[in-house]
Amino acid sequence: MKWGTRVTALAAAMVLAGAGTAEAAGPPVYSKYTATGSTHIAKPGADLRLGPGQFDMYTLIGPYTFTGTFTLPPAQITRSVPGVGRVSGTVTFGPGRAKGSVFGGFSGSATWPVAISGVRVNGVPYDVGDGCGTAEPVTTELTSDDFAEGTGGRLESTYAIGAFENCGAATPLINAFVTGPGNTLALDLAAA
Repeated sequence: MKWGTRVTALAAAMVLAGAGTAEAAGPPVYSKYTATGSTHIAKPGADLRLGPGQFDMYTLIGPYTFTGTFTLPPAQITRSVPGVGRVSGTVTFGPGRAKGSVFGGFSGSATWPVAISGVRVNGVPYDVGDGCGTAEPVTTELTSDDFAEGTGGRLESTYAIGAFENCGAATPLINAFVTGPGNTLALDLAAA
């Protein structure tokens, strides 16, 4: 029996015997990706362009589990709100803390604090304070069948946005027009 065949046979026997539990082989491997994409906020029917930003990922070889951080620049949004007028502002997602698996694709979750700032109503600044954001971070379950370590791929998610707080007098308006389920996220990761 040749050396390669013996090694393969031994590995197969270990798996069948229950000794093939995946363990990390050394320290995590660092990968950096450029992240661009978009999110659709269902309730106001708004689309926001995201990025270019960055995803820093640390992968344990063996189990192929990862942890990482998404860093995206603030996104601008402008919408007409019935009874209010033209409302614009800046939405900041993250940094997003992610974890999951890259074995045979990408399957993971990321939690993102979401903040709103620089609000204007009909061109007039509207003070929402410095702490206007979601009471709890938004959770996105991100998946991709074509993701490859070191190359990248498209990550997709459908997610809910929870209640906002600390937005002053605008808090009820933001919660009425932003919070809710059925939002979508698509992020294209490309090796940087």
